Amino acid sequence: MSVQPVNYQDSPAASAIADAPPVAPRQLDIAIIGAGLVGLATAAMLRKEGHRITIFESSSFHAEIGAGIVVPPNGVGVLNKMLPELNWDNMQTVDFRSFEAYAVDGTHMLSDDISEAWRLYPQGWFCIHRVDMHKEIMRLALDRNAMSLPPASIRLGAAIKSVNFDPARPSVTTTDGKEYTFDLVLGADGIKSTVRKCMVGPEYNAPPDEFAFYRWMIDLQAHPELAWIRDERKSSGPTAIIRGKEFEGIFSYPLRRGNIINISAGHRDKRKERNDIEWNEDTPAEAFHENFHDFCPKFMALVNAAEAPRTWQLRKLPTLPTWIKGNVAIMGDAAHAMYPTYGQGLAIGMEDAGTLATLLQQGTKASDIPARLRMFQQTRKPRAERVSLLSSRNQKTPQPEESHWVKPELLGYDAVAVAKQALLSKS
Repeated sequence: MSVQPVNYQDSPAASAIADAPPVAPRQLDIAIIGAGLVGLATAAMLRKEGHRITIFESSSFHAEIGAGIVVPPNGVGVLNKMLPELNWDNMQTVDFRSFEAYAVDGTHMLSDDISEAWRLYPQGWFCIHRVDMHKEIMRLALDRNAMSLPPASIRLGAAIKSVNFDPARPSVTTTDGKEYTFDLVLGADGIKSTVRKCMVGPEYNAPPDEFAFYRWMIDLQAHPELAWIRDERKSSGPTAIIRGKEFEGIFSYPLRRGNIINISAGHRDKRKERNDIEWNEDTPAEAFHENFHDFCPKFMALVNAAEAPRTWQLRKLPTLPTWIKGNVAIMGDAAHAMYPTYGQGLAIGMEDAGTLATLLQQGTKASDIPARLRMFQQTRKPRAERVSLLSSRNQKTPQPEESHWVKPELLGYDAVAVAKQALLSKS
């Protein structure tokens, strides 16, 4: 049931206090560049604080985007604290409770039971289709009936050309030449961020790695013979088929209550022109199948089920000199795109969103913004850079008695509590 706003003039008691109506705190005018998961989550959280939000999105949302994502406890915790209205059933989640690994010849290598993580962090750890999560968070940001406070507005097909970092009144200019001014501009426009390029220069980009991923999904209702990858285990979670070290092999996990299997296949990217091509492009069939020449027949069946797989380049941002300039900040992949080693990319972006919404709580004045952005950078930048470092290739391989996944440094971090403490320490 939605909560309807009350019209003050219609109230029977209005005439009695008409000379002294309550004065609401001034809302901030905030622009969010990018309507991906982090941008929309930030919009929904700042909506709850009563601010006026305008989202600029370069696409038109005509097609589904993305594939599977893993949301670990630190990300789930932020969402539960800041957006309790989130309906997890709408996202058709699958619990991440164990990890199975095989060699390419079919030999079982290890089982990693992560029930300890669920005991320590009962908020949960989930595998979700990106589109399902996007739709649910978009509902909280844009649906008038999702919350009592006014929704964010969105401008589709509105690519940003430039950013004015005037601290008194920052602005963005779209590619059609129109300029829009705000109290605050937040760049959540991903790894190819225009806001980042305007802030620190194009030299801070994310070059392609020597590794890339083939990506595809398998509908188990259409391929019931492949249901073993979901069913031949004690509890739900990812399955890896490993060739050598680092990112070579297959990493898969179930989505949509286990009916879809999301697959990423790491391989050395032999394309000589990889610096000059699209980061996510169609894959020639011959090159695709060559990479699985040593897979046993059981695993090769997963490869043969791929329909129009795409090649996704592995990229990671270098450490940036700053995330803030004037009343402009970058966040999410725009600030700290990292390797997928621990599935932390989205969670760190959600930590950014929860931190900003906490620091920009209702009643925040425009004059407070510079100090709050400094707090944001002081709390978030070291954390994200540390997690990005952990995600780097050639880090220490876990020993057999260790879990690759259950790392309290990652999973036990409470970004909202840290932001609240930062506010208290400055008051």
